Parts: sequence; C-alpha cells; structure tokens
Amino acid sequence: MILQPHNIVHLWLIDQRSVHLDDQRDTFEQWLSEDELDGLKHYSRPELRDEQLITRAGLRSSLSQYSDSIPPKRWQFERSERGKPRLSDDSPMSELSFNLSHSGDWLAIGITVDNLIGVDLQLRHHQKPLTELAERFFSAPEAEELANLPEPRQSEHFFRLWTLKEAYLKARGLGIAHGLDKARFHIDNNGLITAEFDDSLKDDPHDWQFHHYELDDDYCLSLALKQHRAQDASTHFYKLIPGGHVEPLECIGHQIQIQ
Repeated sequence: MILQPHNIVHLWLIDQRSVHLDDQRDTFEQWLSEDELDGLKHYSRPELRDEQLITRAGLRSSLSQYSDSIPPKRWQFERSERGKPRLSDDSPMSELSFNLSHSGDWLAIGITVDNLIGVDLQLRHHQKPLTELAERFFSAPEAEELANLPEPRQSEHFFRLWTLKEAYLKARGLGIAHGLDKARFHIDNNGLITAEFDDSLKDDPHDWQFHHYELDDDYCLSLALKQHRAQDASTHFYKLIPGGHVEPLECIGHQIQIQ
C-alpha cells in the first residue's frame, strides 16, 4: 500500500500493547541510527527506553508506508532551529512533514506533505482542579467559559482546548513555554473550531485548520495543519503495528472507531 498525503493528513495510531518487543527488539534497534541508540541509553528506566524504541520504530515504519523502496532504516532526521524533529534534506522524500505525540498506551503520528503539522494526544486524567489549571494556562475568556460549564463536561472541554493549543504550538515548533494562552480557541455546538492568535505569534488563524477527535479509553487527539481553510484537508486514520499490520480506521463524527 503506497499512500500519497498531498493536501490531506494521515494519522497513524500505534497501541504499544500490541507491539511484542521480545520478538521485535533486535529489528527495531537495527532501524535506528547510532545517535538514536545512544539517546535510548539516557533513559534509566527500562519501560521508558522501550517506549522510546517503539516511538522511533513506529515513526520509521509509518514513513515507509509512502514508498515500496525505502525501508525504515533509511530515513534520516534532523532538528529545526527551534528543535522540532523533521526529515533531513538528505533523507528520501524529504517533502513529508510529520509530528507525533504519545500518551498512556497510544502513540499518534501525523504525516502530510510540505505543510506544518502538529499533533497532540492526551489521556484525560488530572490531579488538580481543571478550573485552576485553566486560570493558570488559558486565556481569561477560555477559563471563564470552562468554569461556567457543568462539572461533568469540564474535563472533555478542558482537554479539547489543551490539545488544540499544544498541537498548534508543536506545529510552529514553539513549545508551551511560549504560552498556551497565546492561541485561543472556540468550539461551537457543531464542533466547528475557530482560532484567535495573540499578536506576538505573528500568525493568521485563517492559514490554519484545526481538528479534534476522541479515541476509546478516554483519549483525545487534536491536529493543527497550516493549510488555508479554503483548501479543506481530509484526515485518514490507520492503526499500525511497526513492521507489521496496517488497518484503516473509520471516523464517525469525531470518534475514531478502533476495534
């Protein structure tokens, strides 16, 4: 299966519980560069090393879905001036843009062509009251809107906003240190997402598209794509086992159907 993500987005979902590292560890390690292997050694906890190994193997495996002649080992990476990972100019098909996010048992990888892309995946859990977090990190209107919602709806709304903000900042390569309140979002009753950017971001929200999705087991996922709204981008979902099975997924409304 050779895919062409022009003017669209492919989202690859990897359930780490479906990856059998006892069988795949040697293969995955052979895919990685020396720098990546050295980076794994910096994780003192075995479970974190395994998580990173699956993440890097998953990215390479998903990229190889776009060519029948480029194995996972051949992809080469570098970082932008702001530290965002990308394909190096020497890598094949360097026009592919990607971003990834990990939370709990799931890894999400978004891939498109040429456009900036950001993905954020979160397992909904929290220790502090969400209204307090919103007052600290969100804009004042967003925090007020959250506080006025019935408590059962606050978690869903909070994480929608949080993941949208993170996805946008990741797409820009900025990180949350630039301020989650600088990108403000409103979601209407039909799920339409509109954005407003602080002047300090020097960006036009009309140049971006934003999408939010729900996964099973209380996960949520947001996507930011720098592509003008006049050219609507469709999103296609796949479940992937690195080096193995690929399964198209169906999205009904904003719910990704995972068997």
